[in-house]
Amino acid sequence: MPNVATAEQRAAQRRMVSRVTSSGVLNRDGLAFWREAGCGEFYADADEVAEDLAVLQVPCEIVTAYRFPLANARSQRPRKGHEVRIAAKDLPSLEVWMPALKGYRAKLPEDAHGWGFMYFQPAPGKMLIGVRTSMAAAWPWWTQKQAARMGLLCAECGWDLRRSDDEGRLPYNIPTRPRGWRLVCGECCNGGIDVVDQVDTVTGSAGVATGAASSVPAPAAPPAPADTAS
Repeated sequence: MPNVATAEQRAAQRRMVSRVTSSGVLNRDGLAFWREAGCGEFYADADEVAEDLAVLQVPCEIVTAYRFPLANARSQRPRKGHEVRIAAKDLPSLEVWMPALKGYRAKLPEDAHGWGFMYFQPAPGKMLIGVRTSMAAAWPWWTQKQAARMGLLCAECGWDLRRSDDEGRLPYNIPTRPRGWRLVCGECCNGGIDVVDQVDTVTGSAGVATGAASSVPAPAAPPAPADTAS
């Protein structure tokens, strides 16, 4: 903490320390705070979190992000919210005000997830790689039931597609309608190879991902994708 801090900075520091410990999500790409849209006057929204970070001179951005619908909710559509994200390169600016954060970062595993969920997308004569960044940063820690409501389990066999311990079960987007979102594991879709030949009838643009998809040659058995940031 700086030797000289204003009363406004001290107040913002106290609030941010509380948020980091109660609702912050730390991953390889940085630190995030998700707030449901219209969360109410007694719960700090994304703009208020960003304002406190501005007082502490910590760069951040606000993005639209979705979480799983609640089990007893009338609507089973994903819940829209706004997520304040601090990039990993900017976290030292927050560590000035919260030194313990540096210790938390040191404990992150080398294969820690980032913001985006990576998947394969069949396309004519090739395979695209898509990165879905529109989910809240906590997606790797959702329960299987919660992940299922967001389409992260294989639509055929129920395999948890967030797992990376079986290269034969990588996620492929095999939708039933154009630009749809229906993930299937590699074992259930023959690694997407069958779809490449009939992709014009079963098409699913990688536009379902907020990160742009990049094309790579269509291999017989695609290598396991690194779970990189979009």
